[in-house]
Amino acid sequence: MKHSAQANEEVGVLRLHFTTEDLARVKINLLGPLAETTLSLWNLQRRDGKALFHGWRARTSPLVTGDGPDAARFLSSPDGGLVDLFTLVGTAESMGEGLERLVSSPQGRLRAEFAVLGASRRRAQWLSGVMAADRGAVQRLAAALHHCHRVAVAPYWGQIHHHLDGEVARRGRLMVRGGVTALLESLCPMAVWNPPVLEIPDYRPLVHPATDFHLAGRPLVLAPSVFCGPVPQLFAGQAGAVMVYPALSNPADAIGLWDLSAHARRVDAPVPPALAALLGRTRAVVLCVIADHPACTTTQLAQRAGISPASASEHATTLRSAGLTALTRERKAALHTLTHLGLALLNTNGSAPAGT
Repeated sequence: MKHSAQANEEVGVLRLHFTTEDLARVKINLLGPLAETTLSLWNLQRRDGKALFHGWRARTSPLVTGDGPDAARFLSSPDGGLVDLFTLVGTAESMGEGLERLVSSPQGRLRAEFAVLGASRRRAQWLSGVMAADRGAVQRLAAALHHCHRVAVAPYWGQIHHHLDGEVARRGRLMVRGGVTALLESLCPMAVWNPPVLEIPDYRPLVHPATDFHLAGRPLVLAPSVFCGPVPQLFAGQAGAVMVYPALSNPADAIGLWDLSAHARRVDAPVPPALAALLGRTRAVVLCVIADHPACTTTQLAQRAGISPASASEHATTLRSAGLTALTRERKAALHTLTHLGLALLNTNGSAPAGT
């Protein structure tokens, strides 16, 4: 259930109360592409953060069509907060996995979650079936989310995932060195640690008028998000709580995320000799194919590189282990994309994107 949101004019401070046992159950983790897609739909309707999101919003808004706008307003309108798909679905490494969990969620849990929206709120007729947890309607919602992911998040997912991985690694190192106290202190100024309370300024209640939340033994997951607004968002389920917090604040980082030309070289350009000398001819070809055809499957990678699927998988694994590529899964398919490090290596070895 959504505990807080940018939902009305009353602004205060949300206070999360920890016991010693609660502190031992804090962890930081990525929620996956479904969560990021839901947050992107919320972000798409907002007007703040122009320095970070203006270009992405201008490019993406016209592409969200069909049931997409209805789904966006239903799940994430700026004046109505966010539906909690986060504790409902949990961590899902691929969009397909997240949508399968959504569609297969118990109908009682779905109805309870959607009930926070209120029956009187205006919405498209087909979403009444979603409110009632009708399986066909929920599958239609899942299809709309898949479309939204494809146009709003998937083109940037490789660099988004890389950025969020770096955020988790950075906060995780703080936690290893200084414990959970160092982790919570590092969230300032968006959240302020006054032991044993974590305070979130600029909190606007959606459902719960109280601004004090006691974890009471529930584990807390801190989940960084590129698309989260400036204020962390708390979601509370029966088995745990999730605090989504903003992981993008630097306009320079945003430019790198949304500039697609910065993440692809000229398609099918020759393999740079220096890169072939460094990695070996076949592995360099595999890296260039992934750069030219982001989100390609292993079969597509093998075909375009002119090698067997087993060889393509082996080379892709080596490149991924070196941090040059990233792997996401869409249902049963493994999708390969270039990372910032892979792009830097290509550019350094004479394979800069066209137009640079």
